[in-house]
Amino acid sequence: MATRTKSTAAPTAARSKLDEAAAPRKRGPKVDVELTRQRRADIMRVAARLFDEVGYHGVNMETIAQAAGLKKPTLYHYVSSKDEILFQIHEALIDALRGKTMERRAAGHGPEEILAGVCSDIFEQMHDFPGYVRAFFEHMRDLDSERRAKIRQERNAYLAEVIAVLEDGMKMKLFKRADPRLTALAMLGMCNWGYQWYRPKHDGAPEQVARTLWGIFREGLVTK
Repeated sequence: MATRTKSTAAPTAARSKLDEAAAPRKRGPKVDVELTRQRRADIMRVAARLFDEVGYHGVNMETIAQAAGLKKPTLYHYVSSKDEILFQIHEALIDALRGKTMERRAAGHGPEEILAGVCSDIFEQMHDFPGYVRAFFEHMRDLDSERRAKIRQERNAYLAEVIAVLEDGMKMKLFKRADPRLTALAMLGMCNWGYQWYRPKHDGAPEQVARTLWGIFREGLVTK
């Protein structure tokens, strides 16, 4: 297997997207935008944990406010609804995944290295943000139609990035000729299903698990 060189810029960008919710527009000189951004990020983390522990439908805004140590009216100052929080979780995860893949492509990394990175990105999210990931995979249908369409569009854009990497590898004769879309879906499906079984204490560090799975997939993909 080719040695993988990790991008130094990609993890920083991804962490920023996941650790911070988008800041609202500044409404006046007394508004501390950075503090507001951090408070929204804290609310997202608390809500994601609750979604993971008791399920999306078992949580309401009162529960989130109590867990975040806020009064309910204060919570509404930062987020308008549980649906908005769920949308922010989806957007943060898919933006981080797509951003890291785009950064590797822009940096000129080879197809094998980029795809190994895709696997690693997914398992790193499962390790660092398990509540976010479960909400992402299990509760997209709970978004309203407009937000669901937006997330579907962003997921398709990420899929297109992975397909493009596979097409590059096939043109370079690094990979066997196959339907790029089906190949991308097969690889992502292999990694994504990990949220059902991945347990760091039992299975190992995310990088290690991702490398093992990529190796299994690679052996059926790379030309001899």
